[in-house]
Amino acid sequence: MSGIAYAGEYDLREMKILTSAGNVLDIKNLVQVIEIFEDINSPALTGSLTLLDIDNILENAPIIGQEYLSLVISTPTLEDIRMDFGKNVFAIHKINQKVTGANNAQIVTLSFCSPELLRSNRTRVSKSYTDTIDKTIENVVRDIRYLNSKKRLFIEPTSGIRKVISPNIRPYTFINNLKEEALSARYSSPHFFFFENTKGIHFKSLQSMYEAGVVGVFNTGDLESLQPGEKRPNPVNEFERVLDYQINSNRDMLLSSRGGMLGSNIIQYNPYQKNYVKKEFRYFDDFNDFPTIDENPIYNDSFIDEEDNTIGDFTDAKIHLHASSSSGGTSDTSYDDPNNLYSYQRSGIASDNSFSHRQSKMLELNFGVNITMKITGYTAIAAGQMIEILMPIEGRVHEKEFDEYMTGKYLITSMKHVFSQADKKHEIILNACKDSLPKQYPINKNSREPSGDQETTLELTYT
Repeated sequence: MSGIAYAGEYDLREMKILTSAGNVLDIKNLVQVIEIFEDINSPALTGSLTLLDIDNILENAPIIGQEYLSLVISTPTLEDIRMDFGKNVFAIHKINQKVTGANNAQIVTLSFCSPELLRSNRTRVSKSYTDTIDKTIENVVRDIRYLNSKKRLFIEPTSGIRKVISPNIRPYTFINNLKEEALSARYSSPHFFFFENTKGIHFKSLQSMYEAGVVGVFNTGDLESLQPGEKRPNPVNEFERVLDYQINSNRDMLLSSRGGMLGSNIIQYNPYQKNYVKKEFRYFDDFNDFPTIDENPIYNDSFIDEEDNTIGDFTDAKIHLHASSSSGGTSDTSYDDPNNLYSYQRSGIASDNSFSHRQSKMLELNFGVNITMKITGYTAIAAGQMIEILMPIEGRVHEKEFDEYMTGKYLITSMKHVFSQADKKHEIILNACKDSLPKQYPINKNSREPSGDQETTLELTYT
């Protein structure tokens, strides 16, 4: 990044509001803070603007929440991978607050989102499709009657021709249902995500994101940003520095067990033939079914009781029910379980353990190895990409020893871009996670759940 003055420098090339009255307002000089949010669990981008309006330009426009936002931001030397929303504009949908400051200046916060999100909330899909799931999703995204998106699409092929019916539901709801039934043509994996980042709209499996390569290497230690003979910090080194971070202690054995991450059952029952098929999922047995970031599970398979069970052997912790007809089709009968022990599978989901795999993986990403960190921002990085984090051992940051479990590759699950006009600096707060470890946790096959002495049962006599 030679040619950049300092790490975090950005160029606000365009910032305009297109009003419902047909006016175009250049608000570059009014902007105080720009925030853009992207998340692999969200189908659309969202964000906010904080403006300082001295001359009441917004009041006279007026701004009513039916405007569009044209935005182009780039990092110097990275013009070809800038955030370009000049043609594919954002939709302003809310005026959050309006506060009178000094000299009667108006401090206004506007919320915006991808227009596809608004279209999904005001339209419904009532149509049948017979195609692969990836083609069906692409059709819904492009269809002028539904999302009508002109953005770049990154669609991973899925296996199998499926006949599906959308029963008058919103486009994003329909896509989410399809996502949970999709199998990757390349990996045969069920771990699909549908999301938008600053690069475009994505329908991808976890495995394809893992294989995309690392886009940045970051160090949580004390990097030396000044090189010999330099009078100012080296921007390249500054981009590698983690400004702040927090390891999220999300591991919860209660939720992991109850949710089916460690073990579950799928029961496909046929009420006409009065029989059923049962398929068990065990975390450790099925760990290597699909590619992971690293080679080792985030838990160990030590024995926990006298019967040599591991934490993955209790498959009745979560039971998924799936009804089928005598003709081999599926029924839409639901099963309501107030205790959340059972869950009903949507029609079309196979009776193998692909559904269990997906449920386990989603919980693994939420309750596994997770880190939140702040870094210097640049426009080349986005949610859904892979990064590498070098984490020195606490208290020994100046040595060349890194945490053997936490160091390694991570998937960026969400990001908040913050562009501050006050100091002309771009910072990113991101969440990253991993579903596996580069080194196996120690295993003691002789360990057991501690047990106390056998208690004496007292028989009480009442007189």
